[in-house]
Amino acid sequence: MKVFAILMTLLVGASSFAIPKTHGTSRTALSAWIPEEDMTADHLEIKRQCDQWNAIRHYSREEAAEKLDGELLEAYNRYYKKYDEDMEWMVALSEKLNKIMFPPQVPKKGKKQKKREKFARQQAYIATRLAGPPKVVVGAEEAEEKR
Repeated sequence: MKVFAILMTLLVGASSFAIPKTHGTSRTALSAWIPEEDMTADHLEIKRQCDQWNAIRHYSREEAAEKLDGELLEAYNRYYKKYDEDMEWMVALSEKLNKIMFPPQVPKKGKKQKKREKFARQQAYIATRLAGPPKVVVGAEEAEEKR
């Protein structure tokens, strides 16, 4: 009895980490049509329009211009105009987000570049020290005014 209980706990423990079985995608009642014999005239009209639009929306623009006319052509053009606007908006948004998420990286300075910059700072410091304090000439303003 104890051996059976131990084996069962091991089995339960092992099965708790197993991948659950998943069934293929099946049509549920929410995504399925009701049978055509049970449909009303309104349902049949809606189903006809859905089937028609499913065929139309995959046309290229040239095909649509040739095959469609009237209200269907207008609906097709409205649909793809909105689609194009949304795609342009999303591209612009993704470009802005890329700038935020991936800012331009400044390359690190190498050892030689750091030495060159240090040398330039030292030379600038020495040049200012050799020049001495700024010379102030008394009455320089008056001399310039007379000229």
